[in-house]
Amino acid sequence: MLKNYLVTALRILWRQKTYSAINVLGLTLGIACSLLIVIYITDELGYDKFHRDAGRIYRVGFRGIIQGREFSSALTGFPMSETLQSETPQVESAIHIEPHHTYPVRYEDKSFTENKFLFADSNFFQFFDFKLVTGNPSTVLKGPNKIVISENAAKKYFDYKGHGDVSPLGKILVLGSGGERTAEVTGIVEDTPNNSHIKFDFLLSFESWKGESFWLSSDMITYFKLKPGATIESVDEKYSYFVEKYCGVEIEKFLSMSLKQFSEQGGKVGFFSTPFLDIHLKSHETDELEPNGNLQYLYLFGAIAFFIILLACINFMNLSTARSANRAKEVGVRKTIGALKHRLLGQFLMESCLYSVIAIVLAIIFVVLAMPSFNILTGKVLTAAIISHPYFIVSIFLFTIFVGLLAGSYPAFYLTSFKPVDVLKGKVRAGMRSSGIRNFLVVFQFVISITLIISTLMVYKQLKYVQNQNLG
Repeated sequence: MLKNYLVTALRILWRQKTYSAINVLGLTLGIACSLLIVIYITDELGYDKFHRDAGRIYRVGFRGIIQGREFSSALTGFPMSETLQSETPQVESAIHIEPHHTYPVRYEDKSFTENKFLFADSNFFQFFDFKLVTGNPSTVLKGPNKIVISENAAKKYFDYKGHGDVSPLGKILVLGSGGERTAEVTGIVEDTPNNSHIKFDFLLSFESWKGESFWLSSDMITYFKLKPGATIESVDEKYSYFVEKYCGVEIEKFLSMSLKQFSEQGGKVGFFSTPFLDIHLKSHETDELEPNGNLQYLYLFGAIAFFIILLACINFMNLSTARSANRAKEVGVRKTIGALKHRLLGQFLMESCLYSVIAIVLAIIFVVLAMPSFNILTGKVLTAAIISHPYFIVSIFLFTIFVGLLAGSYPAFYLTSFKPVDVLKGKVRAGMRSSGIRNFLVVFQFVISITLIISTLMVYKQLKYVQNQNLG
């Protein structure tokens, strides 16, 4: 029976080429746009998940009020990392990094100002799961003046040939605008994934760093990893102790008042923990490593994708029911010779599923072709490779069935509701004019379309205004 449905559906599709092309094109555009949005959302939700222990990693933040100025920063003082490890039993390990967004680097006649330059502790590659191509994870950053570079940087400075090429190792880079520091290349790391909030081309060992740092300063990003089974609440409770024991001493030293007096004058300092996996979408502190995303935007984009698919399905329904008079005789004749209603339903649903399958295939081709332009629009480096993942293939299959059934449900029930007697008497065409559901679908389709168009124009106008406004 399924084979008969499929053969019949293929014949109808082939005989009505213009109608089929319009229907397939509408579904294709709707599905393609939704797929692009889904790929974007998937990338945003996948930030930092490639680290095996990502669920146990947290970042320490620093917030408070000093001299009437309120602040909330992703940076902390240098002592935080070591103190967490030594005085907090629930912490397995901790690390701090110091970002430099402009740092001159030179090798022979090649000189560039780098914007992905970090100072990092020696346990960096044991704490995180960035992949070293060459070098020992436990020793590459151990000792002063040791530097690990990305494959991209290795190609840029040393004409790196790829995996197996160890020629950059041992080379000396000159760092700083005045060449005040040199560093030996001890390792090469794979370029950081695009969905990582920690991006770098250069990692310089912290033992190369010389300077004094305080609890009340904000120059380091501190991460810590909980021991299995430990709770973050036990660490958060420790922060007030750190404030009393360490910050109070510095407040007295620099502001010439006790912690109690500082609090009475409206001052306040404290630390807080941010889950590692929440940083990209939920953290909006000052001094973030990079501009973060926004979870609210993902909800908005998801809603837009849903409405686009819904519009495509409604468009399919409207086109199908608009042709109902042409299919009425077919339904009437089939019912007259004994066709059962559920068999006719199966036939029409098979047709819509066939349209859905063709539209999905064309939509995937469109997504692959549109990906470069989409990356320019979003500022990302997305690929269509996600479509080949097993979970995505299963999702596409279920989505195809869902769209086919959703788009074909109303036309199927509508067409199979015709009575042979009414068809022969010509009453079907007259009844079509009073279809309340179809009128509702048309109005709903226009309302959603107009809303999306107006919203798009508003965003476009706002962006143009920001870009052209004289800031003084």
